[in-house]
Amino acid sequence: MFGSLGLTDELLAVYRALLQEPDLTQSARRQDLADRLNLSSADAERALETLRELDLLVPGWIEGWEYAVDPAIAFERMSGRRQQEIDGLAQALRADQDMAGKFISDYANFVVQKSTRDVEILEGRERANQRMQLFQPRETIWGLLSAESSTAMDPDNHPDRPTLERGVEIRYVYPETLLRKPGGRDLAQLLFELGGKVRVTPSTPFRLVIFDGDAAVLGIDPDDSSVGAVVHHSRAVVRMARELFLSYWTRGVNPFEDQQRAREGGISSQESEFLRFLVQGATDEQVARKLGVSMRTVRRMAAKLSEQVGASGRFELGVRAAQRGWVD
Repeated sequence: MFGSLGLTDELLAVYRALLQEPDLTQSARRQDLADRLNLSSADAERALETLRELDLLVPGWIEGWEYAVDPAIAFERMSGRRQQEIDGLAQALRADQDMAGKFISDYANFVVQKSTRDVEILEGRERANQRMQLFQPRETIWGLLSAESSTAMDPDNHPDRPTLERGVEIRYVYPETLLRKPGGRDLAQLLFELGGKVRVTPSTPFRLVIFDGDAAVLGIDPDDSSVGAVVHHSRAVVRMARELFLSYWTRGVNPFEDQQRAREGGISSQESEFLRFLVQGATDEQVARKLGVSMRTVRRMAAKLSEQVGASGRFELGVRAAQRGWVD
């Protein structure tokens, strides 16, 4: 209850006992104090020493006596000291924030190792990655990924999640070879589920990322990402990069087309099969067996589709699905 002031439940119990029976502070009564609170002698002594450190137990006028300070005075003093500590921490935090702002500003200048009006040359993978983190797109990120792109991911801390949550459109074109790598398809699917747009093509020429149609990032050596990257701001170069991206995007296919239709208010092929079996009078067990899924999946599909069309039962679901042209 008073953890922020350094008081545990045990210390509070000892303090309360001393307030109620002052002569328990005498050395002759220490064992009585321990017995009263079901403490060992050592624990009782430690509690008394801590109360002294907190100025809750102070020497009395009579030599050898101690007394517990009135709680109205004690808690006011403790709160005051705590407030001073908090004020000091707040002041130190403000100073650290000011220093951090200066550090970030200096660092932003440092990572752009060489620059001209329209080009930034970033030597080494580390500096290239650090520069990428400084981009704060407002509208779009378009990217061609290469077969050498990493497929490692953390579903809970996906780097594109905050950007998508800000409403930025993300489009990535994946080469087929990347999706065949372990974790590659999971990587693309996670981006799709987070709201990104995905296309797949047989191959991509190199890694390219375009931010807001204002900056295009390419590798210095398309075959070796460790060499570093080049950021182009020239309108002509960025326009060519956009045209290149769009040529691959329009030729690409959506590997999650069924899910896309479902997201846009339609149904997936699996859901279409479920409805076909439903109108034929199949039971949930029969549908699960024919689709090769669990009963739980069948019931989840039924609940989702019923909510989607506003149906209160399986028969009504079949009728409304037919009205929408989902089943013949």
